[in-house]
Amino acid sequence: MVNKKKNPQDGFFQNSPDFFQKFQGKIVASEDIKNFDFTDLNVAVVGGNQMTVMHLEQICNTAKFVKVFQITPLFILPQTEKGIHKLLSHPLIIKNRRLFNTRIKSLLAIRYLESQVQDTWLKRQLMPNSASGNKVFLKSDRYYTALQRENCKLITWPVVKITEHAVQSMEGVEHLVNVIITTY
Repeated sequence: MVNKKKNPQDGFFQNSPDFFQKFQGKIVASEDIKNFDFTDLNVAVVGGNQMTVMHLEQICNTAKFVKVFQITPLFILPQTEKGIHKLLSHPLIIKNRRLFNTRIKSLLAIRYLESQVQDTWLKRQLMPNSASGNKVFLKSDRYYTALQRENCKLITWPVVKITEHAVQSMEGVEHLVNVIITTY
């Protein structure tokens, strides 16, 4: 029997420990993103954490193409104070500033998403569920900008298999990649 784990942050099922074993390209842990050269490579980002969110634009700057596999939308807040102050100027936030808890952070994350993403379909795919119980807030000023680039695509289908040269998603598409960045 195969031992299956589910990462609650992004909803991927993986066979542990050999889920990535067949892949013949390079597997990069999210902590090692800064030390890897992605120049002219097709990159798959499987899962989401602070490192992948924070460095997505840098990866897109050098990579040929980046596919971000993410089932559960993330709560993204701006990293710099300038971005937060812009959001804090919203009347609802001003009124409830002293109640800066997860509810307010959720509202900030949704407001930030709405201000950064113009495409309605992409915005819908990235909209986190504010009613979910376990909220993790990540910070980045450029994550949504990177996702809207020509060489970056959000894939919301679950990953079902990693082959020698590709990541296969549930809709049956094999996404050819040279590098997989993993949060596992």
